[in-house]
Amino acid sequence: MSEGIDKEFVRDYYRRMTDQEVISLLTQGLTGLTKAALEVIKEEIVRRHLDPNNYKIEEAQESDTSPERVYDKNACPVNEHKRIWLEQSFQTLLSFFGQENTQNRKVLTPERIDFPIQYDGSERCAYETLKIVAHQMEVPLEIIKLDFYDDRLRQITEGSPGGLYWGKGENGKFEISLVRTKLDEPENMIATLAHEIAHIKLLGESRLEENDELITDLTTIFFGLGIFNANAAFQTFSDAKYYGWSQSGYLTQMEWGYALALFAYIRQEWQPEWADHLCKNVKADFIQGLNFISANEEMIFQDT
Repeated sequence: MSEGIDKEFVRDYYRRMTDQEVISLLTQGLTGLTKAALEVIKEEIVRRHLDPNNYKIEEAQESDTSPERVYDKNACPVNEHKRIWLEQSFQTLLSFFGQENTQNRKVLTPERIDFPIQYDGSERCAYETLKIVAHQMEVPLEIIKLDFYDDRLRQITEGSPGGLYWGKGENGKFEISLVRTKLDEPENMIATLAHEIAHIKLLGESRLEENDELITDLTTIFFGLGIFNANAAFQTFSDAKYYGWSQSGYLTQMEWGYALALFAYIRQEWQPEWADHLCKNVKADFIQGLNFISANEEMIFQDT
């Protein structure tokens, strides 16, 4: 593929955005964009008569300068601000999806009993997986349109998405896309599909008016798919128009651990078998989170 064709693809990608979406992208920061994408962004600023002085086009976002984390088995795995935010978010999602449903919903694991599919890298396996995930998340399969794409978005961002949510198309169906490389990664494919269907639960079903990737991640927990998304915690992506997955991440490892601990607490599961399927680091934060909740039960959800 020639450089000219690549550049035109990138240009078309950004020209499809509204002015507000471009401004939102600029203000969120442009870390990870390719050289071609940065050049096109500069063109768009001029074409849309935006003030270039308002945006740091070529500067990466400031690095995290927070102190090194010290492990304390009795402490909350997240800081106080994040703890309160997570608990408030859980209360919001409980109001959306119901506490009783959350308490009783089955948690899916990466076992054949939950995903009885012979994964062979085919699109057929993706459709079979979509059927299970959609049923688990209470979205009728017939209102979802799934298609596949090659990873051309690496021309735009170094952390290109594995899935995209496009909203409702002209056919009345919610359209999601899955990158073909995920066909060979069953657990990541499950996580990606869960994340995109979470957009349907929040945006498509009008529970939220604006996209919120953090809340979208948390939604997968409420529908019993948090294991997959927590284990894939460092593979999320979003920009102003298209919502999906890549390699940057919204919830941190510690936030996933505490969020899953809150989920277990709501369900009164102090030693859930499903936690054995968490990757080592997330499981450590999950256990620490449960220890903290158990020792401080009187303060949990009190700031919501």
